[in-house]
Amino acid sequence: MRDLRLALPVGMAWAVLAALSQHPEALGPAAAVCGLTAGPLLLGASLLSARGTSARGSEHAAALLRSAAVGAGLAVPLLAAADAVTGVPLDDCDALALLVLGGATPAEVLVTGCDGRALTAGVPPSALLLRAEASLAIGATAVGACDAWLDGPRWLLTCAEVEVAEPAAWAAWATPLRDGLLLASERLPGAGGQLLPGLAIGDERRIGPALETAMLDAGLSHLTAVSGANCVIVVGAAFHAAAALGARRSARVAVAGAALAGFVLLVTPEPSVVRAATMAAIALVGLVTGRRAGAVALLSLAVLLVLALQPHLATSAGFALSALATCGLVVHARPIAAALSRVLPMPVAALIAVPAAAQLWCLPVLVGLDARVSLVAVLANLLAGPAAPLATIAGLAACLAAPLAPAVAVGLAWVAWLPASWIAQVALLAQQLPAAQSPWPAAPWGVAAASAMLVAVVFGHASHRLGRGLVVALGVALVAGGCAAWPAVRLGSLADWRIAQCDVGQGSATVVRSGGATVLVDAGREPGPIDRCLRMLGVSRIDLLVLTHFDVDHAGGAPAVAGRVGTLVHGPVDERAAPLVAELVAGGATPHEARRGDAWQLGEVRVDALWPIGDPKPGNDASVAVTIDLPGTRLELVVLGDLSAEAQSRLLRAGVPGPASVVVVAHHGSADQLPALYRRLSGAVGLVGVGPNDYGHPTDAALRLVRDTGGMPLRTDELGTIALAVDDAGVRVWSERVGGSP
Repeated sequence: MRDLRLALPVGMAWAVLAALSQHPEALGPAAAVCGLTAGPLLLGASLLSARGTSARGSEHAAALLRSAAVGAGLAVPLLAAADAVTGVPLDDCDALALLVLGGATPAEVLVTGCDGRALTAGVPPSALLLRAEASLAIGATAVGACDAWLDGPRWLLTCAEVEVAEPAAWAAWATPLRDGLLLASERLPGAGGQLLPGLAIGDERRIGPALETAMLDAGLSHLTAVSGANCVIVVGAAFHAAAALGARRSARVAVAGAALAGFVLLVTPEPSVVRAATMAAIALVGLVTGRRAGAVALLSLAVLLVLALQPHLATSAGFALSALATCGLVVHARPIAAALSRVLPMPVAALIAVPAAAQLWCLPVLVGLDARVSLVAVLANLLAGPAAPLATIAGLAACLAAPLAPAVAVGLAWVAWLPASWIAQVALLAQQLPAAQSPWPAAPWGVAAASAMLVAVVFGHASHRLGRGLVVALGVALVAGGCAAWPAVRLGSLADWRIAQCDVGQGSATVVRSGGATVLVDAGREPGPIDRCLRMLGVSRIDLLVLTHFDVDHAGGAPAVAGRVGTLVHGPVDERAAPLVAELVAGGATPHEARRGDAWQLGEVRVDALWPIGDPKPGNDASVAVTIDLPGTRLELVVLGDLSAEAQSRLLRAGVPGPASVVVVAHHGSADQLPALYRRLSGAVGLVGVGPNDYGHPTDAALRLVRDTGGMPLRTDELGTIALAVDDAGVRVWSERVGGSP
């Protein structure tokens, strides 16, 4: 544990920078406070140490104070660097000079000049170029008028008129290689052809939404982006190739270093790539030399250096995952492999230990981003892992050969296609397994549980009882996963549910299923809640998605189902809606702008559009109102979107079938309702999708209206997700927070 002498202070400094990143005005004063605090803390540690070694508690307190002192001292340059970035007045510049590090927006850039003058700062500040009215090239210099504003300690840019020069020589050589690999692999069939450029050089442009989702669900997405693993493969291949040629150790290291530098340029020298290369080099030091303590110290130094140069990465989930995965590899990959080798052959144990260690250390961040875990990730990595080096090396060989011998490059691309196809099929198969994505408690409890698992393994390892630590971690995982899965388990008591109103906060999302067909009407405000609800309901594919209108509380969560939608039905499209429609269509959905009289038959499920009529302008009163029913039974469901009373009146005059079993109350239960419409529908249940809000939803008047017309109002803010079974005996209700009732 001696290595923690540097790791803990660096972690403290990182935490301080992350906490203050969104408050640029506090960075400078905080740096001064940390500098003034470090001395007294160090003095206190010295005084406690002077009391002698007999006081064991004093030793621990002194060590803690010493770590805090070093952490405060290390926070000073980080905070000062962030303050320096925010202190450069880029928003006062009429024209900026940029060094482009990406081929398409959003792209990383270095700001090298302002209004024709070079910046006086020692290190050019980095920025994220969100939009540019010009074609970009990696390594090129761009000059033009840009709007600049701060997002925490990072500058964001949009540039209208930009002149882009030819790429510099250090970057120009890589462009023909990247284009050559795309050309050599353009005729490769299936998912393997989509995946190959991503495995070889991190080019994900060909990966379709379905394959991208499968890679994420299977825990293999790290293979499709340039990560430390890619860099290790390149360095390892170069090192062993040099060894096979009889080169001395110094020459092998030089060749491996040159290969790593060339690879970074080939896959574009963006900060994320440079970070991955740095972490890969440190992981290689730890795994090859076996000096895990030294590797953690080097990792800590690398984190400190990267944060000093790129302060905005303090709050980057990608940076945290990169650092944590590397730390897991150098600290726990070998001990876990040794523990597993008692029951498994060592090669198999090592293959399992690498993804398991990385997953364990990354889990607190992963579940904070998405409250679910993949129980097949380790197995998928075990199966796909051996193929990744083959695809990467053969793909890189095809890339290098493309400008000189295109026919050879095509042949090498076919060789790389075989392992790439294997990886793609592993991902697609793993995604179909029941445990591909299992529920996990949402933050903060889910993060706390994942952190407790990591702490158990760390302390078990430190006390030479790693096996016991792994058992404790497994116990925590079972309890946390069981608590998260309990609502879905209880839903089994209403296994024949047909209609569900998802709890998506202040928003609406309604699911209908029957005979293998699934319809989703609206998707709530954010992707996370609707994704959690669909997983709880066991829904993986949406045959028909109806977006009643494009307000964020109805359509904001739709990206969660991209790549899983057959037909998209929507209302009038405006500028804010066009990108979302394009994203869903790119995922394979067939779009249709609804008008009254349109109908869709999905097996035994029939969906009819009642509204809108004519050519309305986008908005609440242009909401797509639909009826959903099953042949031979009473009308099942009516969804009214956010129609106002005036629009409801016109809808009633146009004609509304009824009565209905279930009605989704318009506009989250606002007071703007038409009683005559609800009397016509006479729903037995009135579903209200609602969450915490400042609008007074649902109003007493709307709830009373449902009751006065013979229905029972059911609110998601009180009951959570609600599921209904509709049959001749009536409507049976299950709710996430209460359970089942007649």
